Amino acid sequence: MSGRRREELAPGIVGPLRTIAFGASNVAPAGAVVGGLVIVVAYAGFASPLVVLIAFAASLCCASSIAEFARRLPSAGSLYTYNSHGLGRVGGFMTGWMMIFAYALYVPAGISLTSAYASQLVTDTAHVTVASWVLFLVILGAVVLVAYLGIGASSAVDLVLVAGEVAVIAALAVTVLVRIGPAHYSAAVLSPASSPHGQLTDITNAMIYGITAFAGYEAAAALGEEARSSRRAIPAATIGVVIVTGAFYLIVVLAETFGLGRRGVTAPGSPLGRLTSQFWSPSALWAIDLVVVLTGLGFVIAALNAAIRVLFAMGRERALPGALARLSGRRTPVVAIGCVTGLTLLLGLPLTYAYGGVTAFGYLAGAGGLSVVLIYLAVNVAAIRAFRTEFRGEFRLGRHLLVPATAAVLLLFPLWGILHPRAHRLADLLPFAALGWLGLGAIVAGVLRARRSARLETLGRVFLPAAESPR
Repeated sequence: MSGRRREELAPGIVGPLRTIAFGASNVAPAGAVVGGLVIVVAYAGFASPLVVLIAFAASLCCASSIAEFARRLPSAGSLYTYNSHGLGRVGGFMTGWMMIFAYALYVPAGISLTSAYASQLVTDTAHVTVASWVLFLVILGAVVLVAYLGIGASSAVDLVLVAGEVAVIAALAVTVLVRIGPAHYSAAVLSPASSPHGQLTDITNAMIYGITAFAGYEAAAALGEEARSSRRAIPAATIGVVIVTGAFYLIVVLAETFGLGRRGVTAPGSPLGRLTSQFWSPSALWAIDLVVVLTGLGFVIAALNAAIRVLFAMGRERALPGALARLSGRRTPVVAIGCVTGLTLLLGLPLTYAYGGVTAFGYLAGAGGLSVVLIYLAVNVAAIRAFRTEFRGEFRLGRHLLVPATAAVLLLFPLWGILHPRAHRLADLLPFAALGWLGLGAIVAGVLRARRSARLETLGRVFLPAAESPR
């Protein structure tokens, strides 16, 4: 194997449908309905559809910026590579640094939540009690094996899981909307005054979790070196995932608000569980638990694969230790897989053991919120700058200025909610951990720039064959 081949992932092995499934699985729409959207509803109440609509618009604009980059810079590093061109090499390094932080939290968060629902499902169906932390280990072992087998196996599993999960919950939402009828529909769901306190802070706090519910659509870009016709497939998948997910979320949150009413939507417990009991049957609750388990598995497989590809790309360019670029005989980043596995055990297992899977998920996902917002803000700023400099000849006012600027403005809503929390509980302060990681990254970048500047200059390389010209 030549030196160049040792640095390359297996090209052209993921088709368009699997690429979309990979991105959608990283969003984990059914899991977000049970996890993130429940918190959106808790903050925004009857105004939850407004929050989802704003988050949808912001995510679609941001996805457009990512798609513009993906046509020109297909890479396993995805946003890390893009920002290396749009914000300079230090900006690219900091993006990769924050992506590592986000994925290091979201992988164990996903396993924690999945283990909790799996434990409940086993108890309800088999009448056997299995602790969440035990299932945490089982699930981690399974997804690591799938990741090691390669992106072909991973994307195939993701395709089956994401199709099943969306179909079941969408069927429930449609059932609710049809049975209650238009007489119960109300435009008040689009007014901030419909939130529990009638305040803008209700909306901004809910936006943190609204944006998080969409987060992950950019994962398709991590397949930039492995997808067929990458320069066309990745942009289409990135935007397609947001459109499908946004439509799904709107249907579900409208079913929750209209089906439960202004007071019922903020009542304790899972809105989805109450709708299932009321409009289907209490005996069908196990099916929702099964859907959450399946969507959790799909999410963790996709998130783990995206994480290891960012580590691989940064190792290949020597921004991080070069060993991270080492591939197995199956052309999978085996050292990167080991690193993410170790971080997942270190962060997720103790929390799941001590507090249970649901609480562990809340802590870990909450801590990753600020990093996600900052990454999305950065890629939109990078898009504006890159198409005014490096790609100046292709600049279009709408696609390369107005759309990314709109995304950046809309992303200020969740940023404000994070920086000005309504309360100062532990859950509200956890996102500030990202600032500590950001500061540490600035120190590392400073050391690289002062002592190993040549390494920074290599960031942002594209390894896809030149024959695939941009469209």
